[in-house]
Amino acid sequence: MDKLSASLLATFTFSLVHTLIPSHWLCFVVVGKAQGWKTRKTLTVAAGAGSLHVAITVALGLALCGVGGGLGKPQEETLERVSAFILIGLGVLYLGFHLFHAGHHHESDRGVPEKAAIAGLLFSLVVSPCSAAIPFLIASASSAGYPGIALIGGVLLVTTVGVMLVLVGLTSLGIEKLQFQFFDKYEKLIVGLVLCTLGAFILLLSH
Repeated sequence: MDKLSASLLATFTFSLVHTLIPSHWLCFVVVGKAQGWKTRKTLTVAAGAGSLHVAITVALGLALCGVGGGLGKPQEETLERVSAFILIGLGVLYLGFHLFHAGHHHESDRGVPEKAAIAGLLFSLVVSPCSAAIPFLIASASSAGYPGIALIGGVLLVTTVGVMLVLVGLTSLGIEKLQFQFFDKYEKLIVGLVLCTLGAFILLLSH
């Protein structure tokens, strides 16, 4: 197996494992449910976030190729913390809506402003690139040039977005078939707690 093939296989493996982390898909499911989105819209938001996530990763890899460096551990931890605090902030927003709108069930009161919900989901992934793939991007640039980078980026994109869509789609469809009065009444509270827990989980992993 040549160097490029090994990098492609490793990128696929790392991106698969990386995307299985709940912060990469569960947040879309719970926010989509709380906002009253159809599964199609939730998938669209997830696909957009996943694509931006990969684009930032490739762009960062190219930038590091240019300066001949790499993404150090302190930088990785900082980016992970920023991503975690974005999820926690979005979770706090939902908790605030639950506290100040308890007992109200109008459609207009269904969730936080849609733009804020989408922006929070997008930025939580954008600021947290798949750092495990960056060394393979740099290695591919040195051995195969831009074609190698394109292949690595393609594998990263297909694997990341594909796994996200499968997990988000299956989980969203499963939730739609379940009718829980408890969730309908306390959905903002539940979503807020889930998002805060995911953020805390990322902070824990960063240490």
